Amino acid sequence: MAEAVHQETRMFLAGICGAGMSSLALLLQSMGYHVRGSDLSSDSREARRLGDHGIEVLSEAAAVSRLEPDEVFVRSSAITDENSVYVAARALGVQILHRSDVLAQLASRHFLIAVAGTHGKTTTTGMTGYVLAHLGFVPTIYVGGRILGFDDLFPQYGPSRPCLDGRPVMVLETDESDRSFLKFYPDVSVVTNIDADHLGAYGGSFQQLTQAFEQFCRQTVQRGGIVIGCADDREVSRMVQGVPRHVLYGSGASSDVRIRYEAATNTALILRGDQQRTLAMDHGDRVAYLNALAACLSCEAAGAMFDEALPVIARFPGMERRMQVLCDSPRGLVLTDHADHPTEIRATLEAVRTRYPGNHVVLVLQPHRYSRVASCLDGYGAAVAGVSRMFLLDIFPAGERVDDPDRLNAALRNSIHRAIGGALERQTSVEQLFEELRGLAGGGSVIVFMGPGNVNGLALTFASLLTGSNTVE
Repeated sequence: MAEAVHQETRMFLAGICGAGMSSLALLLQSMGYHVRGSDLSSDSREARRLGDHGIEVLSEAAAVSRLEPDEVFVRSSAITDENSVYVAARALGVQILHRSDVLAQLASRHFLIAVAGTHGKTTTTGMTGYVLAHLGFVPTIYVGGRILGFDDLFPQYGPSRPCLDGRPVMVLETDESDRSFLKFYPDVSVVTNIDADHLGAYGGSFQQLTQAFEQFCRQTVQRGGIVIGCADDREVSRMVQGVPRHVLYGSGASSDVRIRYEAATNTALILRGDQQRTLAMDHGDRVAYLNALAACLSCEAAGAMFDEALPVIARFPGMERRMQVLCDSPRGLVLTDHADHPTEIRATLEAVRTRYPGNHVVLVLQPHRYSRVASCLDGYGAAVAGVSRMFLLDIFPAGERVDDPDRLNAALRNSIHRAIGGALERQTSVEQLFEELRGLAGGGSVIVFMGPGNVNGLALTFASLLTGSNTVE
């Protein structure tokens, strides 16, 4: 695609409050572009946050009549052809670009560290950026989540900013769900794992999915870069070993850098050649230590000292909505988490038990997307095994449609019931849910609200009921 995003370009982002689009808005602004956009509401939490940065957010109703002919209209895959603002943009005849095309153009101007994989991308990206920022690299951090207590994701560009190979540093979370990760040519790439997810974009074929990841690795080679991959995943190990410059990390003997997690002390031993290092994270668990190792190796590939990265990663505060604590008091312990795939759900619940040993786990799960539930239907029961109580909400559609959603919801409930029996509670109203959770809070239970959808709103509301004020802003 011809270079369409230059310094004088005025950008209009549809769906600007979405995680990827709001990050793109802040990135464009940090690079000196004029940017504004629209969303369903101009008064949401994210709209107010963008407004605090000087970025105008219009409601979709208002935006329809306020587009400018000299603006480039940017859409994501979430903006359908029927979206009213998109229809207005087409009628006006403005140039229309996809979010990933704009991001790819901007990323090509950076020393690019790109993180790919089915699970762990957000945390690994956040960790990498956090460490590099604290070591003076001043990276742009494009990640689909917020690092708790850290807001300097998009530092301003200027002649005094540090560069690698003449380019400022960017740490980027990629997206395989729509194949857009293949638009990037990283200097350093990380592949955390490959699971059978988002197969609709790959003709329903896991083989096509793995071939796309292989292409991602080849594009790193074309840039003269290095690929860092997790050897605990068989497919990742196979493809990364075929790359000239690579590092394999993981718990197995085939790893170049091994990690041995000690559950009893919640620490990890890192083994590299004849050297051993102990890592003790403030917010660690088995998966967190694995992601931390990937992040430290990425920083090393960018020129940081590995031993300088370790003490910084030990203090990593965590990502918003990744086992985020909303309330921890005698009144109750409440967490919120983004997990939705059975693999992620299982790993998160394992981490909860590690961090809060002896607590009863009470899970409020909102499954995400009809397509994912249909493809993973029998995996949810095994993933939630061991919870003391579980409240299952209806599937959050995220824009998808099916002929009979009630039937799919019932099939999922039956599948989970077969796995955990009476631990699965009856379907109930929000008011009744909160009443039952109130009775469980503060009695040696940890209550986990889980899913990427609007279940987080329930988590915030319930935490505020326990504490008397919203604990997350």
